[in-house]
Amino acid sequence: MRSVRADSRDSVGGDDSAPMYRVRFWTPPPAPDFAWLVDEWDVTDAEQVTDVIKWGIEAANGNPFEVFLRWEDQHFTRDGRPEPYSRYALIYGRPADETTTIEVVYSESQ
Repeated sequence: MRSVRADSRDSVGGDDSAPMYRVRFWTPPPAPDFAWLVDEWDVTDAEQVTDVIKWGIEAANGNPFEVFLRWEDQHFTRDGRPEPYSRYALIYGRPADETTTIEVVYSESQ
């Protein structure tokens, strides 16, 4: 780890929007040679990031979990139109197994 004094001219907390978080819970494979399961939750209206981490610890039941800070950004489409999208930065935790690849399969209950 390395630390350097921050430039005081840098802006921190530029707007009044509340922080948004994504919490990813990992559940061990149900059988040998099966994949880990992941469940993701969006968390808003938390007073402090420590509240999100505490909730994650309780909800994870001893399994690994990750907390990401989420923010809205934009990129440009091929025809030059700005298009919004969410970006995420890991701020706490770890994935289930750092040596494996992740394949995301989307499913939603109705």
